[in-house]
Amino acid sequence: MRFCLLLLILTCACAHDVHAVFPAPPGAPTGTLVLLLSQPASDVTVAVGGVLVVEKRHTGRVEIANVPVGTAELTIVANGADKQLRAWVDGERPTTIPLGVPDASSGFIKSLFGSLISIVAWSLLH
Repeated sequence: MRFCLLLLILTCACAHDVHAVFPAPPGAPTGTLVLLLSQPASDVTVAVGGVLVVEKRHTGRVEIANVPVGTAELTIVANGADKQLRAWVDGERPTTIPLGVPDASSGFIKSLFGSLISIVAWSLLH
């Protein structure tokens, strides 16, 4: 039972590819957009033309099908950093966009630990 629980936890913690579908009008020429993140990121959110297609997912790859052919305005958030860009979506082959993603910060604990080390080092020097 413990092994199954551990396996479930490890499986949920891993980043998985995300597949989404843009709600394009029927009959419109569409293509596929692939976002490749430099490393798996937390809370990945993607909007295409102001339409939310992916919300707060842990992933390193996002594939969005049914995106209208032409220039697409993208807003991408990953690990707390956001990027806005325009990309040409082709109807014949997937449009792939590699994205650099900042490291996930450890936040408060990391800054507290750094402050404590600075105080100890300062007090030892004086």
